[in-house]
Amino acid sequence: MGGEWTEEYPGLMELLLPSPCVTPRMYRVLLPVDTNEPRVHAQLETVLELPGATDEVIVDVLHVYKDATARDAEWAAGGFADAFESEMADRTAADRRPPAVEAALESLEEAGIEHRLQETGGKPADKILEAADELDADVIVIGIGEQTPVGKVLFGSVAQAVILGSHCPVMTVSN
Repeated sequence: MGGEWTEEYPGLMELLLPSPCVTPRMYRVLLPVDTNEPRVHAQLETVLELPGATDEVIVDVLHVYKDATARDAEWAAGGFADAFESEMADRTAADRRPPAVEAALESLEEAGIEHRLQETGGKPADKILEAADELDADVIVIGIGEQTPVGKVLFGSVAQAVILGSHCPVMTVSN
């Protein structure tokens, strides 16, 4: 009795099954990481717990490094800004990549999750929001740190700026 209807309606099964040309939509996660390894570890745990993480998720790991400005260069070089800027330009992105970023990449690789590394310089909140829009991220998984109210006023909060400025959902993860 179980297979009789398929014999009676032979073309019906093809109509009910999805076409082999239709691919499932991937869920794109933007994972902005900084130098805080425990925070990055907590972010990774959250990503790994997403449903379908190994088959349906693409993770864009974003590392935003601080650009050396001419003023910074002048100070650091003791008046030799041109020489300092030239030296900074010679450094590769891998040279300035913190261990937390490398750990994130290794963890995603071990888990079998498709991922890409994006690196850029600038203000972290601005670059995270730009990347989310450019990559058409479905969610941003951002780590939040412990900061006093006075610290937030003086230094601002990258997570707060991302939450308020994002066009996609933002998951905050505390370490």
